[in-house]
Amino acid sequence: MSKLHKQKWTKVNAPVDEGVSELVSALSLFRKLQTLESCEGPPAWVCFKYGSYWDNEWMELSRFLCGFFGVALARLVGDAAQLSIQLTASGTIRGELIVRPRMMAATIRAIEHLAREYNGLRSAV
Repeated sequence: MSKLHKQKWTKVNAPVDEGVSELVSALSLFRKLQTLESCEGPPAWVCFKYGSYWDNEWMELSRFLCGFFGVALARLVGDAAQLSIQLTASGTIRGELIVRPRMMAATIRAIEHLAREYNGLRSAV
């Protein structure tokens, strides 16, 4: 049996569709968000995990989406973007962001703003 190693968050370069690359970069400003897959669509979408998903897969993701990001993003962009929590066929839990066509730039600006706000709140605690 192998020993579990201590984990550290780091951003990894990975190929993504050109039309969704800035969206993925904006989401990566949230320190604990890990992009799983994405597509420029239309509509554009990104699937992700958040936090210590290897411990309590749903808990940190739910707190992040329902307690901050989902409400705050809706306040800034309305129905231009849709966030959801999914239980996949394989039993894993992940978040999904869908961005309506022609709303990408506004959504990216909102996410960048929210990431700065969120990271500032977390570093002050």
